[in-house]
Amino acid sequence: MTSAGRPAPGPVRTDAAPAPEPSAPVAVFAAVNLLSDPIHGYIELTKRLTPERARALGFAAEQAAEEDVLDTPWLQRLRRISQLQTSRWVFPTAEHSRFTHGLGVMHEAGLWARRLYPSLRDDAARAAPREPVPSEGLVVETLRVAGLLHDVGHGPFAHYFDEHVLHDFPAPPDPRRPAGKRLSHEDLSQLIIERELGDVIGGLRRAPGEDAGRAAFGPGESIDPRWISFLVSKPRLVDPSMPHWVRRLQPLLSGVFTVDNLDYVRRDAWMTGVSAGPVDVERLRRYSFIGPAGLTLYEPGLGALEMFLTARLFMYQQVYFHRAVRAIDLDLREVFGPSVRALVGGGSPADALSAYADLDEYALLHQAALWSRGEMLSADPRPGDGTVTPEVGALWRNVLLRRPRWRAEREVRAEYEADAWPAELVASLGETIPGSVEIDLAVVDARPEDATETDALLSVAGRDGRPAEPVSRALARLPAWALVGRRYVRRPDPDPA
Repeated sequence: MTSAGRPAPGPVRTDAAPAPEPSAPVAVFAAVNLLSDPIHGYIELTKRLTPERARALGFAAEQAAEEDVLDTPWLQRLRRISQLQTSRWVFPTAEHSRFTHGLGVMHEAGLWARRLYPSLRDDAARAAPREPVPSEGLVVETLRVAGLLHDVGHGPFAHYFDEHVLHDFPAPPDPRRPAGKRLSHEDLSQLIIERELGDVIGGLRRAPGEDAGRAAFGPGESIDPRWISFLVSKPRLVDPSMPHWVRRLQPLLSGVFTVDNLDYVRRDAWMTGVSAGPVDVERLRRYSFIGPAGLTLYEPGLGALEMFLTARLFMYQQVYFHRAVRAIDLDLREVFGPSVRALVGGGSPADALSAYADLDEYALLHQAALWSRGEMLSADPRPGDGTVTPEVGALWRNVLLRRPRWRAEREVRAEYEADAWPAELVASLGETIPGSVEIDLAVVDARPEDATETDALLSVAGRDGRPAEPVSRALARLPAWALVGRRYVRRPDPDPA
């Protein structure tokens, strides 16, 4: 015995047997992580299993799990891309990122895939009898990965980056769409998915779930990264070579409503503290199925759809188009292009993905802080040399300190149809006078404009088998477009102190 009354330690064993694998009820906790989320409660994320644990749970051996996708530099980079661009400088609590939004879209996509799977399976067997019917696990995981990666190509300040940097370059040629498309973050997402993330996507073998029969892919099944890039493309692609069931899922990423906006409307409202009204996503989901015409909504769910589109419109008018947000954007417009070129040069990001991987808001705002303090300025900056003009540096000081040079002097609002642009109302704002007056016109599609396209993306099934009016007519109470127009006048330059 030791002096403390405890047995003396024995000799160290060198032939100890390895710890036994936990039983299946315990091992299942090694298969999935739970992530806490303010919108969805708990979000599941698959963890890679050892061959022994996979076998114990009835799963095939796997080379990757969702955690491996999440832990790639491309996904982690989205932590450093804000969800709300300049809106977060007006709504102080809106400090969430594209990373958290992507997780929410992944979760929402999985809920929709599980709900739709029975009708999707039957539709695939009926409409594409020569194609193998996909397993539930494959369908769920394909849509979850598309949701997770739909924003992976975003640059700093997200959509602002599209408008003021990417639009200067042509999109990569694609025979599935008309020539002349300009580069967008969706195009970069497609390139990243296929070129950078293809191997890890192809190594996935299951969706979340304890029931191996529902979570596991079928024998020989794997996700083709081209399915994911097809689903996240915008405008949506027409591609008969895609499996029939993949094409049936396309409206969930580019339709009348999407798993993307079903997350961001609720998430952005929560994070900004804005009450956008009720959004009954569960009712919408419960009344949806895959029918002969594709994604179909049972008629009693139309009210939930209208409710959601109304909430989305409210968020645009009250948050994304807030007068102070648009004022900051006017200053940012002048500095954004030169600043990005200073960091990554003047070429297209589509031709230099490795350099694009390092471009995020942390990198841009760190450099902007230096420029605003008078460092790394040049009268003759060259693309990629890290310098900007003194004028750009001074403007960054205004932006970073939330001192926009523009004040909203007049505002008009209008709701209109595609052929009824409110020209007279817009004219009442006057004209732009460079350097002193800006006429800012912010427009959002309150409902899909093209009735034919709308009805092709979402069908409506009537009660008791009776014909139902098409969704384009059912939503006619909502305007096609909504405008917030403002006349901004230039303030005197702020005190540099």
